Amino acid sequence: MPPSTRQITPSDAHAARRKVALDRYLDRLFEKISAAQRPDLPSVLISGAVRCGKTKVARRVALRGGYYHLRTDQIRNQTYMDAPEGEKRRIAKYVYRRILLRFPKGVLIDGTGIMDAPCELPLWADARGIAFFAIGYAFDTPEAKQRDLLAYRAENACWTKQSKSDDEMLRFARRLIRRSADIKQFCAAHGLRYFDLDSARFEAERERILREIERAVQQRHAEQTRGGQPGLIARLKFWR
Repeated sequence: MPPSTRQITPSDAHAARRKVALDRYLDRLFEKISAAQRPDLPSVLISGAVRCGKTKVARRVALRGGYYHLRTDQIRNQTYMDAPEGEKRRIAKYVYRRILLRFPKGVLIDGTGIMDAPCELPLWADARGIAFFAIGYAFDTPEAKQRDLLAYRAENACWTKQSKSDDEMLRFARRLIRRSADIKQFCAAHGLRYFDLDSARFEAERERILREIERAVQQRHAEQTRGGQPGLIARLKFWR
């Protein structure tokens, strides 16, 4: 049937409404980001395993650098959390790429969603001059990580306090270490920066990683200043 006479199904109409809602959300977000003071530095993505300190590191990087800070949880909740499973990856890809193409400088996004399978966004972003960093905990035993997790939630508000027993926290620590090892391997295979963060020495570790991220961003900025921006090419390759 020719496109002009094809019957529009309820799913087509729903997808069209979702696209309109997405673009409205992005228009409002772009207005906020445009109105904010931002540094003339490459935008930054920080991801990695859960409960490894990445959000606290990201907040510190954003504060010191003056970045407009976004979290993947916020973006997901505003855009694709209620979408059908089959649409979520496509929507996330569209949203993140539009944000980063519009703001290749001055924005920091952090969260596990950056590395959702099949992990396209870190590679896409890195190829366009956007700095990517991952943080994990791949170097120690599950028992050591369980100890750190239990010590943290004893002194701080933590979602695990109500939902996980001590034994469940040990299993959680095992999964966390396996995930960290996978992320570390991915980063090594693609030349991306990965940091193991020892949560037993969190403050010192956060400062160490913060300084390394700042140095890496400044180095990338210097390289871009000498070599120019990929701008138009990046836009032409939007869906690659």
